[in-house]
Amino acid sequence: MDITPQEESMIKAFREAALPPLYVLIRIRNEILNDTVNVEKSRRDDVVNTLEKFIAPLWVDFHGEKYLQVEE
Repeated sequence: MDITPQEESMIKAFREAALPPLYVLIRIRNEILNDTVNVEKSRRDDVVNTLEKFIAPLWVDFHGEKYLQVEE
């Protein structure tokens, strides 16, 4: 999958802000999902589906750690 210059700039900006990876992935997913002007529908669907594959395990881990902290 090729990354457009706009996508690359967005990823660099998130890295420089030192944001948590899960937040970055969710934010990128939402930005691409809502960008109906600059991203073709087929590409948007492909990117969103790929990002969701990465987000799902991180989301489960995040909530698992959260519950462990509450139990202690």
